[in-house]
Amino acid sequence: MHDTVTIRILGQEYKVKTGGNSNHIQALSRYINEKVLNVQQEGKAVNTHELVAMVMLNMADDVAQAKTELESLKSSVTDKVEKLLLHIDKNIK
Repeated sequence: MHDTVTIRILGQEYKVKTGGNSNHIQALSRYINEKVLNVQQEGKAVNTHELVAMVMLNMADDVAQAKTELESLKSSVTDKVEKLLLHIDKNIK
């Protein structure tokens, strides 16, 4: 069942159909608006198109950083698991 939630981004209201998780959509809307406010406060954008472009770049940077952190964590966990397996194998034999 799809619910409809109304969000506001850049002063414009949008009706969004959700997969039943309207709280998540509202949280995403707040995140976008925080990014918009940050760019506006920094004065990096002159018009709406520049504002949207800068917000998208900032959000893309957030995603890239999260991916880097995730890959680092995966690598760290993989290394630890391999060391533990070697330690177990060594102590079993």
